[in-house]
Amino acid sequence: MTSKRTKAGVATAAAILSASIVAVALACSSPAGAVTRTPDVSASANLNLRISPSTRKPWPRIWPGQVYQDASPFNTPVPANPQLAPNSSQIVHRVTSWGPPAKPYAGAAGTSDDWSHPVYFARWSDPVYRIHQTGWANPDIEGKRIHIPVGAKPAGGGDAEISVVGPFRGWEYDFWDAKTPSGHGGTFTANFGRRGLWRGDGLGMSRYPYRGGITAAGFSNQAGVIRVSEMESGAINHALFMTVRCHFGNVWPADSVGTHGLCSDPKDAPAMGQHFWLDMSPAQINALAVPAWQKIILRAMATYGMYVGDDGGAPWALQIESGDNYTSFGEPDPWIAYAKSQGIDGTYDSSIGRTVYNFNLQHAVDWGNRLKVLRPGQ
Repeated sequence: MTSKRTKAGVATAAAILSASIVAVALACSSPAGAVTRTPDVSASANLNLRISPSTRKPWPRIWPGQVYQDASPFNTPVPANPQLAPNSSQIVHRVTSWGPPAKPYAGAAGTSDDWSHPVYFARWSDPVYRIHQTGWANPDIEGKRIHIPVGAKPAGGGDAEISVVGPFRGWEYDFWDAKTPSGHGGTFTANFGRRGLWRGDGLGMSRYPYRGGITAAGFSNQAGVIRVSEMESGAINHALFMTVRCHFGNVWPADSVGTHGLCSDPKDAPAMGQHFWLDMSPAQINALAVPAWQKIILRAMATYGMYVGDDGGAPWALQIESGDNYTSFGEPDPWIAYAKSQGIDGTYDSSIGRTVYNFNLQHAVDWGNRLKVLRPGQ
């Protein structure tokens, strides 16, 4: 799942409990006159859905709560005095020698430069589709029926990724090279897909039932994604999803499914699942003369780290929440408003006919000296 560029809130949360014996509804908030809905998944999933009063279509928002279970490595802080991998400095040198991190960008939703991981939350009344895979037909999901909201669509880039969280048990279905759903049910087609529980660990397994996500590491598609609501709240309480130019091998917590993007020279190449860590204290980060939004991301790198989950065209990069989550339903991309609020100027990209807003972390810190690679399992 490679790309030429980086593969790329604030409604008030109100906890609404369902009267159902076995299910509790999602945390929801609604403006006056809006219609709320409460899919049958755990309230602890911290999902926030509302319906736009103008379009009556679902507008999913993931508020700054936790995605996946407490035991997920993505939700586990780096321990005090962590142990480094024996060749930590060599791996860091290899990655940083490729260049600085790519600039995550907003404004490209739905275009050919859209390499994001959009996610949609379905309800029982949404159209029903039967899954058909045209590439590797994962037997765990082939032929299964899922609900997909009207308006949901995959990212516009070549990977055409899409995730759907269904109302039954909160299964997260992740698809690669997917076609846009018809909007009225029938067959939903993708090259292949996998699934995992939204309240699972966000990881995959190569053995049957072949569960997890469709990233090269087998991580679920929303693992480590930076959400706009987190940036607005000022804190990211999980590890980050990291892509690298190429990799070799895999270490825990990655699955052994990655077959693309192998480095031609394996010496000191990062592995899928490699855990990078920013070796800086909170005081050191606070003292940096960089914008506040950069410090939010740097604190997450220092507290939780970054897990290599996929390959990309950039030296290395992070994954931000997809603007498609909003624009698919006629709502504005909140990343654009957030970028403007942080003084980030837009740049017109004639190749896609859009103004994009770059979140430039290239010179935030001395990456070559501050990044470390942790021994797997921490």
